[in-house]
Amino acid sequence: MSVRNKFIILFLGLQLGSFAQELQWNAGLNYFFDNTEFARSSLTKDQTMTGVHFSPEIGLKWNSAHSVFVGSDLLKISGSQNVIDKVDLFAYYQYNTPKVLFRAGAFPRTEILSNYSDFFFQDSINYFRPIMQGVFWQVGQNNAYFNLWLDWNGHQTVVNRETFYVGASGHKRFGFFFTDFQSYMYHYANVRPSNPTYHVCDNALAHLSLGVDYSNKEGLDTLLFAVGVLAGYERERGLPDNTNAPLGAVLRLNVEYRLFGLNNTVYVGDPRMVMYNKYGGDLYWSNPFLRSGSYVESKLYLKVIHTKEVQARLASNFHFSEGKLMFEQVFTLRASLNNFSKPKKIQLFK
Repeated sequence: MSVRNKFIILFLGLQLGSFAQELQWNAGLNYFFDNTEFARSSLTKDQTMTGVHFSPEIGLKWNSAHSVFVGSDLLKISGSQNVIDKVDLFAYYQYNTPKVLFRAGAFPRTEILSNYSDFFFQDSINYFRPIMQGVFWQVGQNNAYFNLWLDWNGHQTVVNRETFYVGASGHKRFGFFFTDFQSYMYHYANVRPSNPTYHVCDNALAHLSLGVDYSNKEGLDTLLFAVGVLAGYERERGLPDNTNAPLGAVLRLNVEYRLFGLNNTVYVGDPRMVMYNKYGGDLYWSNPFLRSGSYVESKLYLKVIHTKEVQARLASNFHFSEGKLMFEQVFTLRASLNNFSKPKKIQLFK
């Protein structure tokens, strides 16, 4: 073999090696039991939500940062006579480095928007709408990050309205001190062709806070206190007196010691979701108790299992609204087996 041919073979080998591909897989299971004893409330309904998600996915990774994944989320509602109650397919491209995370397509919601509280997405969203469809881009992670995202969740047809979220959030830590924000705008549009009896609606929400977060290596994982402002903008176009801009203060005090935790959140300000009786969950995905001018939420939890592969939590939640105390019992379990590491994301709300 000539020197020239040897050089060509060596060059091709180096090129193929530089585009080496890696097969990746993940099998996730998510069980939830959420019993809400809200019969005394006029703002939301009393119900029990329970079921299990099974989410297998497989992917191909190349050049250390690029990946393509396909998979499905299968939901079995406890007590249902159906074999499978809901199937969500997902497929997405991912670019992941220590500084940048980018996804495009349809991908799991919880691992992307874990820093958003139930003031933005009530718990049932994660239970029954686990897939996000659109684009997510983030720079940084953990102590300093900023992200932008789009979730297109309603395809416009003759009977279905066009709906989508556009959001942004960020976090910056300075020693024990931090500042963060979460925000989104929800656009609830018309059908196609346009129906003149329908009105386009917008629902925007933003939370900016400042706080202190302390932890040590002696069992105190979290001691967090934060004050913030929760601002909103709600509009139904084409109607008189169609705009509402609620504003309120939010206080948070979270403590986690070893396996036990207590998260307290207080909202004092203007009532929200003024169009809830008309549009309900079609326009609002946030906590219905915010329809009251004041609201206190306290979550006492025990980490039953806490390993890299399995996280199980038992919680007793207390809600004070409309001058009434209401209760909620929650048990969740997440298990994941894979041959790759999920992108790390700070969780400010637990």
